[in-house]
Amino acid sequence: MKTLISQLKRNNIHLKEAEIEGLLYLFVENSSISNNELIRATGLPKETLREFKSSLGNYLEEKKSKVSLNAEGKKLLKDTKFRPYAWSLFSFEDEEVVARLNEIRKKHSLNPVREYDQWFATAETSVNKAKALVSKGLGEGKNIALFGDDDLVSITLVLMGVKFSKITVFDIDKNLLSTLEKILNDLKVKNVFTVLYDARDEFDAKDLETYDVVLTDPPYTRTGVALFLDRAIQLLKPSKDFSGSYIFLNYGNSFKSPEKLQKVQEIINDFGLVIEDRIDKFARYHGAESIGSASSLYVLKTTPSTSSKNGYFNNRIYTYETIKEEKFPYVDHFVFKLHGVPNPIVTSKTALQKAVGEFCKKHKLKVVGSDITKFKPHGYTITLILSNSNLLLHTWPEHNAIHIDLVTCSPIHEKEGMITNLQRLFSVKNIEVKKVE
Repeated sequence: MKTLISQLKRNNIHLKEAEIEGLLYLFVENSSISNNELIRATGLPKETLREFKSSLGNYLEEKKSKVSLNAEGKKLLKDTKFRPYAWSLFSFEDEEVVARLNEIRKKHSLNPVREYDQWFATAETSVNKAKALVSKGLGEGKNIALFGDDDLVSITLVLMGVKFSKITVFDIDKNLLSTLEKILNDLKVKNVFTVLYDARDEFDAKDLETYDVVLTDPPYTRTGVALFLDRAIQLLKPSKDFSGSYIFLNYGNSFKSPEKLQKVQEIINDFGLVIEDRIDKFARYHGAESIGSASSLYVLKTTPSTSSKNGYFNNRIYTYETIKEEKFPYVDHFVFKLHGVPNPIVTSKTALQKAVGEFCKKHKLKVVGSDITKFKPHGYTITLILSNSNLLLHTWPEHNAIHIDLVTCSPIHEKEGMITNLQRLFSVKNIEVKKVE
């Protein structure tokens, strides 16, 4: 069987061998399984599963959207003991709440609104979202904001008997809010409130800095994630220490395009948030097959450096809106932090000018203008105007520290040697570097 798995791996480079074994386990254990059930069971994108089934084509048959092993496949895999794969490492069980939630869904027959990037999660996912929050101690006595609630997590928390202080649901969908109000009225709940709200608008001042935790499942665009995180931060109580308030963010993405996940991580870092937990394929949806009908849960904690970036974002946040990739001129932007700079360098204008001038020569950065400012009681700022942009150097002699900000509009010559040259020219060993996109 190891030979078969190895062969399948060669044709499915995006899948781990353990995932391939897990897929074979599903085919052996199920006499037949629909394509949508397979997507929801694994959280794998539709195209990835199509490629896998194609590579196993001699042993499978498909009838009316159901997939099963054919006679040859059953013979080949007879008496095999495949191991199931943990497609997600997090799952709670609560059949009673799931059943009640499904009854409510059936009674009110909501339909997802595609222009708002809605995909309804399974009832099991709604329960998992609520229980993940409670497991972090963010239920009892807390003010909870749901930034979009087509998964009815507010109702799930009520059904679970969580003793929260209040819940507010902010949503753009009038029909959803009307339905939530009917359900809450039926359940005789008084401390759950609804607010018609478009993320592109400002919040009412009374809602700012009011909540302990925000749950959100934003549009799966970079601008959507950034805007929803920005608004979530505005709702949260400010962090005075590292105990922090929390954001539970769901984001779905095909694992064939990890660069999109990198962008999300960069956005999270830019807001000064900490990723306390990330659970892959946490949420499962009815639909969204291109991303495996699944999304990952990011448990984000605020810090004293967390702040909103209000007013920065594009208004086009939903996937149905054609967001043309805007061209921007080439920019190389690096920030360096030099620690432990010796006093004879960090306190000397001449030594600083010599070191930074030599650095520019080494990397063919042509200086066309310069300025130097001396601060009292000490410290210098050196500004160099380059033929292709600028370099800014600032010193803190009391900390033996130098900060360098370098921006160029053409590729930097031998950029891989910049850290080594800075270490030599400024006589330091410890340098932090960040490339700014």
